[in-house]
Amino acid sequence: MPEAAPEKVTAEELLRFPLFDGECLEAVEWIAGRMEVRLYDAGDVITREGDPARDFFVILEGELHYRRNVYDEVLVSAAGTASGLLPFSRMKVWSARGWAAKPTRIGAMDASNLRELVYRAPILAQRLVSEMTDRARLFTRLEESSNRLLALGKLAAGLAHELNNPASAAVRSSARLREVLAERQKYALTLRAAVISDEDRRMISGVGKLVTECDTPSRAVDALERSDRESELADWLEAAGVPGELASQLVDAGIDAGNLRPLALLVSRDTLELGLRVLVADHEILCLSRELEEASRRISDLVQAVKSYSYMDRSPIAEVDIEQGIDVTLRMFQHQLKHGIQVSRQFAQNLPRIRANGIELNQIWTNLIDNALDAMEDLPPGEPKVLLVRTLIEPDGVLVEIGDNGPGIPAEVQSRIFEPFFTTKPVGEGTGLGLDIVQRIVRNHKGTVQVESIPGRTVFQVRLPLDRE
Repeated sequence: MPEAAPEKVTAEELLRFPLFDGECLEAVEWIAGRMEVRLYDAGDVITREGDPARDFFVILEGELHYRRNVYDEVLVSAAGTASGLLPFSRMKVWSARGWAAKPTRIGAMDASNLRELVYRAPILAQRLVSEMTDRARLFTRLEESSNRLLALGKLAAGLAHELNNPASAAVRSSARLREVLAERQKYALTLRAAVISDEDRRMISGVGKLVTECDTPSRAVDALERSDRESELADWLEAAGVPGELASQLVDAGIDAGNLRPLALLVSRDTLELGLRVLVADHEILCLSRELEEASRRISDLVQAVKSYSYMDRSPIAEVDIEQGIDVTLRMFQHQLKHGIQVSRQFAQNLPRIRANGIELNQIWTNLIDNALDAMEDLPPGEPKVLLVRTLIEPDGVLVEIGDNGPGIPAEVQSRIFEPFFTTKPVGEGTGLGLDIVQRIVRNHKGTVQVESIPGRTVFQVRLPLDRE
């Protein structure tokens, strides 16, 4: 049997849609005559990011969904809407993945016909240009949202690592604390059952009061002196019939042979060993409780830093301490700063507070610091990486400088770095909106931002007024 003729799009079908309202029949027939029908089942992928964009098409039946990445919301194109290449569009490749949400039928026309379409169907062309403008605004908003989420993702990964360390330490210390408490209870009960005089008990308690916490400055000694103390104490313990293995722990606790000699003359060897094991357990309990306190404080500090960074429980516009905001932002980057980054903090210390949106200002510092860290990634091994953060008071406002000693920004692109979607990073590594967001936030605060860059030194200067309407 001969193959069935391909399905055609008709002018009557196109005129059902508001998109073609008011357009002359001749123009619509011309468009329909250059369209081919394409059919898709639910779930079929019709566009992939990076694929060449060659067609203008109208959805005749069904529904298409688009999404740029996993962070973005899904964009829906229903029957009667246009998609693909539009008149005057400079799109070369698809920047989003598209698929049929249900059985879908579209009429597709080669984009080479768009120039003539503008002249033949001016009403439709005007609507398509308006659609393209709306589409650009929408994708810009999605890119901004994606940029913020990417920045947040970097910070969250670093914070997760920073929180994991003290949290893991707290778990380990808690588990060990339970073990030591059980051991101490066993030794203490045995010691309590021993037949010793009240005077002996008081002397053992007196030695117990000498036990000090871990790493106290008063007990700081060099390695050689510690070794001598440990050796002397081990010899004395073995002579007294007590295992010399306790020497190291007793030295840690601040106990030496001189503290123990009077005790050995009064109590039996077994009682002496039990008393010393209680002392060792007491010291370890003190150390573990201190470790738990330090881990808890570190977690609390990080949580407080996140609250300060996000301005939780504060109104959007408030009196903002700029230096505090920068310092909190640096703490958000603590994980990255540990890897060979020297932070040169040059704070004026006397900056007045300004009325501003603290969350937005922290977004500025986040983007600029992130760019500076990226710029220094490719410096040769061994070469110092210096992040400059400086604040200054000026007659009409405050100046914040954030800089790096990376390779610099090429002179030929410095005038374009604040343009939306412009980036010097490799494909897939930057949205090109970080500095655009910085500039718009600064302008919203009636300030200015500029850059000075030469090889080995790049500095972004943000000026914010003290008073703004």
